[in-house]
Amino acid sequence: MLYGYHTLPDTVPAPDLKPVLSLRTTVVQRRTIPQGGTVSYNGTFVATRPTRIAVLPIGYADGYSRRLSHRGLVLIQGRRVPIVGLVCMDMIMVDVTDLAPVRIGEPVTLIGQQGEESIWADEVAGWIDTIPYEILCGIGSRVPRIYESA
Repeated sequence: MLYGYHTLPDTVPAPDLKPVLSLRTTVVQRRTIPQGGTVSYNGTFVATRPTRIAVLPIGYADGYSRRLSHRGLVLIQGRRVPIVGLVCMDMIMVDVTDLAPVRIGEPVTLIGQQGEESIWADEVAGWIDTIPYEILCGIGSRVPRIYESA
């Protein structure tokens, strides 16, 4: 419950908790692919239109589950954008075609709040049919921790 989540069944009154852990990264690369172009291992994403891709330096070696391939979302510019292609060992790719131009170094939120929008660990867990604890405990040791007081 330290990070603001619980796994109590729906039949038990839940404590009033607020999520406090965020998982963030930045854009490290941008690419534009043509219609029909592919992204990631095995080319599992095929662009249906000219598509702008942002590359993020986080992957399954950091604990970001491969099960989020083609189904996870992240926040950039306060908006949800989809993960495209397979989650790689050290990176994920997201479709930023519908955003204003994205800069290298632009902040990305995988878990947490950005502007008015948020994605919390319980939502991420729901995308892959697990519990928030698995998402939180999976964050690997090579992900830097920054502790802030309230």
